[in-house]
Amino acid sequence: MNVRKSYLIVTAVLLLALVSLPHPAKAIDGETYGVYQYVVRQAEGTIDEISTAISDAAVQNGWSVSGTTDSGDPNNCDFKSRVIVLFDAKYADVIVGANVQTGPYAALDRVNIFQDEEGTHVSIVNARSINRTVLMNDTDYNDISAKHVEDLSRMIQSAVKGTPSSAQYGEFRTEGKIGKTMGVVAGGDFSKLVNQKYKVKKGSVSAVGLAIGQGFREKTKTWGLKLVYQVNIPTHNVFIVGLSGSPMDTKSFQIVKHGQNEQRKELACPGLSHAAAYPLEVVVYQDDMGEFRVAMVDAMYRMKVYFEDAGTTAFMKNMKMPGSIEKEIEKYMKKALEN
Repeated sequence: MNVRKSYLIVTAVLLLALVSLPHPAKAIDGETYGVYQYVVRQAEGTIDEISTAISDAAVQNGWSVSGTTDSGDPNNCDFKSRVIVLFDAKYADVIVGANVQTGPYAALDRVNIFQDEEGTHVSIVNARSINRTVLMNDTDYNDISAKHVEDLSRMIQSAVKGTPSSAQYGEFRTEGKIGKTMGVVAGGDFSKLVNQKYKVKKGSVSAVGLAIGQGFREKTKTWGLKLVYQVNIPTHNVFIVGLSGSPMDTKSFQIVKHGQNEQRKELACPGLSHAAAYPLEVVVYQDDMGEFRVAMVDAMYRMKVYFEDAGTTAFMKNMKMPGSIEKEIEKYMKKALEN
């Protein structure tokens, strides 16, 4: 057999193999989205007044308020931030239904009311960016994500006076998959970075979730983590526990600083714009064998999802922080589940 004939045969075999391989059903859409999006700039009123207005409007428009948390003060900053966690049951049902193991990490909305030298602002986690990461570039949910951002923005703007905005910030991405820092640290498909922490054979997802929440009624010793919300999604047998606290948040704000936004570089506490990165999620769900799994996203990877615009150097200087947070959560969860 001559070389050319051998080459043609090998090529044909390879092409046949490629055709027979399972291909992703959805393609990357290539649109560029920031992790966060402003909704109102220079909002009128105090944080308390704005928070109440948004919460009332949310309930009137079909959301429920799952929890609120005041962020810590980085560097004893005079400016404040408050995060409101909202839950739209119909929307969450769609996102969790898309992927029960990953969807819960994008099921709730986090609204950040924060101050700086320019006034008080309201921003949100941008569902178009986060859903693409959490659902691994499944373009079936692009329109749903976009509509949800529009609905959430419209609801907030109807309740809060100020300058409407749709400017995005944070890390800008053209796809959901997040690459590894320096080629080795915390990257890949979201589904592969969800870590199973515990397996519970008896009870229910709500019983397990409530037990975990009870373990965080008081602040944890090192990172000050405390229960912010508990949300049950019975249609998918999923229970989500939200945790936040200081100094976890303040340290994160100090690391990210102004991120990629040079206009915020000279501000006293620029990292408060990223406060909606928290609370972080602990998810309880029932697997195909009927056992209850407790999971959370790899802490370093989650930091990259929300704080990648801090830059490679900042990440490399703070490599120990995510692991320390994850170990503390594991410690308190274990104690709660054993009681």
